[in-house]
Amino acid sequence: MKIFKKFIISITVLTLLLAVTFAILNTLFPLEKIAVSQSKILYDKNGEIISMKLSDDGYWKYSADEIPPLIKKSVINFEDKYFYNHFGVNPFSIIRAFFHNLTHDNKIGASTITMQVARIIEPKKRSYKNKIIEIFRAFQLELNYSKDEILNIYFNIAPYGGNIVGIKAASKFYFDKDLDELSISQIALLSIVPKNPNENRLDKNKNLNALKNRVLKELLDDKIIDESAYKRALKESFTPKRYDAKNRAFHYSNLAFKNGIISSNLDLNLQNEIENIIKKEMINFNKFDLFNASAVVIDNLKMEVVAYVGSHDLKSKDGFNDGVMAKRSVGSTLKPFIYALALENGLITPKQNLIDAEIYLGDYAPKNYTKDFLGEISATDALIFSLNTPAVFLNSNLGENSLYELLKKANLKVKEKSFFGESIALGSVPLNLLELTHLYTIFANEGELLPLEIAGEIKGEKITLLSKQSSFLVSQMLLQTPRSYLNSVWQSTVDMPLIAFKTGTSANWIDLHTIAFNKNYTVGVWLGNFNSKPTSGLTGGDSSAKIVFEIFRYLNKRKNLEFISKPEGISKKNICLDSFVFKECKNLQKDFVIDGVSLVDKCTLITNEQINYLLKNAFITSDDLKQSPCFGYFKDIKPLIAYPANRSKMSSFYGKINTKCISFLGDEVYIKVDDEKYEKFRSGSEIVLNLSSGFHTIKCLDEYSNLATSEIFLEEL
Repeated sequence: MKIFKKFIISITVLTLLLAVTFAILNTLFPLEKIAVSQSKILYDKNGEIISMKLSDDGYWKYSADEIPPLIKKSVINFEDKYFYNHFGVNPFSIIRAFFHNLTHDNKIGASTITMQVARIIEPKKRSYKNKIIEIFRAFQLELNYSKDEILNIYFNIAPYGGNIVGIKAASKFYFDKDLDELSISQIALLSIVPKNPNENRLDKNKNLNALKNRVLKELLDDKIIDESAYKRALKESFTPKRYDAKNRAFHYSNLAFKNGIISSNLDLNLQNEIENIIKKEMINFNKFDLFNASAVVIDNLKMEVVAYVGSHDLKSKDGFNDGVMAKRSVGSTLKPFIYALALENGLITPKQNLIDAEIYLGDYAPKNYTKDFLGEISATDALIFSLNTPAVFLNSNLGENSLYELLKKANLKVKEKSFFGESIALGSVPLNLLELTHLYTIFANEGELLPLEIAGEIKGEKITLLSKQSSFLVSQMLLQTPRSYLNSVWQSTVDMPLIAFKTGTSANWIDLHTIAFNKNYTVGVWLGNFNSKPTSGLTGGDSSAKIVFEIFRYLNKRKNLEFISKPEGISKKNICLDSFVFKECKNLQKDFVIDGVSLVDKCTLITNEQINYLLKNAFITSDDLKQSPCFGYFKDIKPLIAYPANRSKMSSFYGKINTKCISFLGDEVYIKVDDEKYEKFRSGSEIVLNLSSGFHTIKCLDEYSNLATSEIFLEEL
């Protein structure tokens, strides 16, 4: 009896000593909070995986909060049958392993699941010392976590071969399934991998079916599965395989990961379809030295980017560049905004005739793409034919309410107005495709630029840029574009919804844009080369427009699309559409006008160059000029020295320069250089002057004694 008491006391003292020792060590070497860096998965709006990204330490690992019961039972049965009965260490397993390893060549382990967790969170070389530390950490784990929490940690950090960590990642990469979708056979295979992850990894081991059958037999013997499930599972065979990580919508995914989001508004089905459309079309465009393409689709109702193709083919030349974010010359795509402002400010109505003729604005003289002029043309046709001179003319007359002010109001980062000059009307301001497409959404949103969500980031704020009336009228004008100059392309695209669109081609055919919209969507497409190499004569109309049409046709198949509704505040009135103010109107028609907007007096708009063009091309006669209600105003307008512009600095061989002076009235002008006498010339004729190096003053006098002066500096080469 005394011996028994001594034994009990000894055990109690030893237990207390161990407990005190553990408490001291636990205080000195506390268990740090288990933090596991996670890989990232980006989902689209329908829950489909868009892209996956490695964790910071280079592994694929995903946290699984819920583990299906059969997986838990299978792993516990294979790894640690007494997991719920021990306190982190199974002494019987340690004793069994100790004697087995003394008498056998093949070594067996005695680590419990808790000990394995301890070893994984603090990896060390195998030694008796480190095994003691592992046991100590296992006790700490049991003290700080419940059994279910420890098991869940194990499932999330256990190695599954290669750079795969955790059962959720293993399920994705080996079977392309979520945990709750795994079959019994797949569960059996995953249960065995952590035991020897390099030997048992499911993409390398050629004896997968033997491994699977062995685990299945244990599950059957231990009554975890029944005979029927066992037989079904035996029939399922496997070959080594590993699925690739999802890596779609590359540039969009990078933005989303950077912004820290998991669920996005991207529509992966739409994204994939657009990529396929572009790749198909680009095969035909490669022969034109065109190798890169980008596209973006905005849902106008939700103001979300739902498709984003930064580069149609990452394997193409410079294919990893993001064309959606690259600043590019946007060509004629900004002209619709000029026409909308002109409508708001009473410069035009949709049918109002403009004069497509040469104009001189300082030293800037824009030309049309075709290098010629059409004369009288309606505002709508001038826009859809993308004529340059009418657009520059209108923008110049908008003054401090021009395109530049609209872009600044939209918070686009543009340089000072003087940097662009009048050429801004023709797209000299660089914008990226997202900025340009976002800007176009104002036509679908009654002139308002609304905040845009893209990959978890909100861009912009609510700003009114145009009136709802001018937005609608320009949309109606652009609606006529395909029937006017892209008829063959339009007719070849069946099942097209009603869309308005504008193309833009930069100098040397480098940047080929098309932006299109209706009530539902705004689509922007850019084609070109990321290295800015010119294409071989393609325009936006016969390249990027085709892709836009195909995208809208696909969108319309998914859902019947609508066009923009007419707002209040627009009326139809009799309008004199003549570009020139005749004694009596020659072309009176009903046209749309914005209520409350008074039309500007045409007498104050017409220029010397335009009058000269109308006279030379018999649009008007000298009598029409004299009988015009504007004649009294015309008489006081100075002639125009088209070139050289005032304050020009010029270089010339042998001192020869050209000059041209255009009078507003009269067929003749009188030109004088410095102190020489006036000489008579025909108005608008080109004259060659022979000048010495230095400063010179050129004067031009018309028949009504109106004088124009141009002071220049000439450097003789």
